[in-house]
Amino acid sequence: MTIRVLAVADSDSYLKWACSTLDSLGAPDAPLERSAVLISTPIVPTTSQIAAAVAGSSVVRPHVLSLRALKQHVRDAKPDVVLVAATGPVAEMVARTVVRADPQRRPALVTGLPGMALPATPRGTAWRRWCDAFVVHSRRERLAYQDAFAAHGVEPHVVLTHLPFLERNATMTPKPIERVVFAAQAKVPAGRTERLRLLDGLANIANEGFDVIVKLRARKGERQTHNEEHPYDDLWEAEHARLGHPAGALRFVDGPMAEWLQSGTALVTVSSTAALESLALNLPTALVDDFGVSDELLNEPFAGSGCLVALADAGKLFRESGPVPDAAWLDENYLHSSDSELPDVVSALAAQRADGTLRELPDVRPWLWPRHVRVLLQSVLPAPVYQAILVVGRPVKRVLGGAAPSLENR
Repeated sequence: MTIRVLAVADSDSYLKWACSTLDSLGAPDAPLERSAVLISTPIVPTTSQIAAAVAGSSVVRPHVLSLRALKQHVRDAKPDVVLVAATGPVAEMVARTVVRADPQRRPALVTGLPGMALPATPRGTAWRRWCDAFVVHSRRERLAYQDAFAAHGVEPHVVLTHLPFLERNATMTPKPIERVVFAAQAKVPAGRTERLRLLDGLANIANEGFDVIVKLRARKGERQTHNEEHPYDDLWEAEHARLGHPAGALRFVDGPMAEWLQSGTALVTVSSTAALESLALNLPTALVDDFGVSDELLNEPFAGSGCLVALADAGKLFRESGPVPDAAWLDENYLHSSDSELPDVVSALAAQRADGTLRELPDVRPWLWPRHVRVLLQSVLPAPVYQAILVVGRPVKRVLGGAAPSLENR
């Protein structure tokens, strides 16, 4: 029996995770048919973002579908397993659509979060309380999400796998560090002042003789999973002279991170999963702790890693051997050596769907009706129409939850 797995994504980071996760699947007892689609939302990736997300993947360039078109696509394609790779409110909406497409013989529903998924929040698990299986990427995450789902009274299978874009390569030839890549994030840190401090510190590293590159998640005007209030390239263009640095001190690039993680390169970030890519390749990796270590900064999982350093010290460390990661931390946090459980789970769920023994699906009614209505309208209405609805009066804004903020990752 061929196992059909359909991924449904809504944004650039989720599409990248979906493609990588599909590629990591290898059903032990049956051939696998993989496909992916995008759901139409305000954060649907641009053409260039889609190209970057599917680069190197076996997934054919995905079509963008409305909710109605997704429902028909599920009826036509008859997937055995649907990988719901979307921000929380959209993931819930996709799950409802998939189940309604074939309520008598629904596909199994698998979901998860891209990258590091700690902390395991009540909100994030509430949006996904309907899943048959939830994918985690570390032993620490497994325990956290088992507890978080239990608090909602549900017990999906919490499946341990690997971050699919990590490539362990202990044989990469060591070279003196010449290039330092900064992995930017949309929300961490969010403040303009903190971002200028980072740019100033990176330019100081460039003054030490390194080629410093700021790897952006998106170019100006491109939507992301999270809105970016102060893009680094805009800030640098406006403020580099006041900071006392020439415009060419830093280079700004986009595209796949893997293109830049080569021998002779070190990585700096606040909390990006690019740090794990770098650690997997045994490249010098520094997590900036200038702004503290907390859940809000998404860098708390790196406590105890041995890689948290002050930005001012990074250049000196890279001249030496770089921060030395803790081996026990690596095994507990994303770089474990055990085999992925996901292929076996996908195979078992597909078999249950085939013989009609999938468990009765937990409640898929909207967790928060106002938020559900707002996300639904964002997905089905043209942007100008939706914005017009938001300004017709305060009562409507209260019902819809206010002016449209970025969709939540958790």
